[in-house]
Amino acid sequence: MFAVLLAFPLVIHAEMYKWIDDTGAVTFKDTPPPASKKKKKVKTYTDADFDPAPTLQPAAKTPPRKTASVASEKQALPKQQFNGTVELYVTSWCGYCKKARAYLNSKGIPYVEYDIEKDAAAERRHKELGGQGVPLIVIGSNKISGFSAQAIDHYLENAK
Repeated sequence: MFAVLLAFPLVIHAEMYKWIDDTGAVTFKDTPPPASKKKKKVKTYTDADFDPAPTLQPAAKTPPRKTASVASEKQALPKQQFNGTVELYVTSWCGYCKKARAYLNSKGIPYVEYDIEKDAAAERRHKELGGQGVPLIVIGSNKISGFSAQAIDHYLENAK
């Protein structure tokens, strides 16, 4: 029976989503884009859209920069930290929720915590946001499922 299974190729279905977020960054993910007040152009890719042997295109030539403009660009735009409300959807027993809470506390990031097992409104909002597990961290219009210090830092620096 095992030999029969090996004879048939497995079919795996996957979808990729591409959109431009509020900061203008092109984003590719396997989950749909987060809900936002602005309409986003979203392109959904399926397995049929991917060529098994992609062709590489040469990079576009860019004119050389002047050294004076490079120095002024470095000073022009300092990174701004997110100053909105960070929402944290948790349960009391979740270890990753505790890690997310500790990480936000260590960075001095204020947040509002909702226990989805003790608060029916929080559980409803968690489901509306597409939450399928905890922690669910909402930074601006961006959602992070699970705990990732890198994702938290990225959205705190780039969210509006």
